[in-house]
Amino acid sequence: MGIGNIFKAFQPKDKVFFTLFEEVADTLVEMSNTFHEGLKDFDINDDSLLKKMSEYEHKNDNTTHKIYTELSKNFITPFDREDIHHLTSALDDIADYMYASSKYIFLYKSPKNNSFAELTLLIQKACLEIRNAIINLKDFKNIQAVKESTIKINSYENLADDVLSNAMIQLFETGDAINVIKVSQVLSYMEKVTDKAEDVANVIDSIIIKYS
Repeated sequence: MGIGNIFKAFQPKDKVFFTLFEEVADTLVEMSNTFHEGLKDFDINDDSLLKKMSEYEHKNDNTTHKIYTELSKNFITPFDREDIHHLTSALDDIADYMYASSKYIFLYKSPKNNSFAELTLLIQKACLEIRNAIINLKDFKNIQAVKESTIKINSYENLADDVLSNAMIQLFETGDAINVIKVSQVLSYMEKVTDKAEDVANVIDSIIIKYS
């Protein structure tokens, strides 16, 4: 019997960790959808988008706490305890940085920038692939699909780097120092979301190398 099959035999029957990971992934998808759509008609004097993002962030915090609680209670876990901790932390970071992005847009009354939509679309796509990866990681049932998702997440992060670089060049060319400060901060936080998504992909890649 291979190590993967041996490991599966000792997995918790209630699959609580995967249920919670999928809950987190669903929240991230919903949050990224709200962020992307909300910026299309964003009013800098309307805090409704910020409130929605805050609600998602708190919801994700609650699920994250449940995972850590289960980790302290369960001796047998679906994969290495340290990997569960790393994956949970990385997923939580995505929600934190998405919320931070929306917060700074509102607090700075940041003017619209075409790159906002490009970055939120990449964030949205990355979150969808994270959910696909987690769903297919369950029981290690479709490792190829997991790998395809992590590759896409990495490519989205690379694209986000390019978007940020081009946006910063255009921003500095405006010569508006205040605008540069406001917009660059937001762009930086948005790009950081894709960095955190890549962190999730890297943890998942590490897990499938160990146990598939």
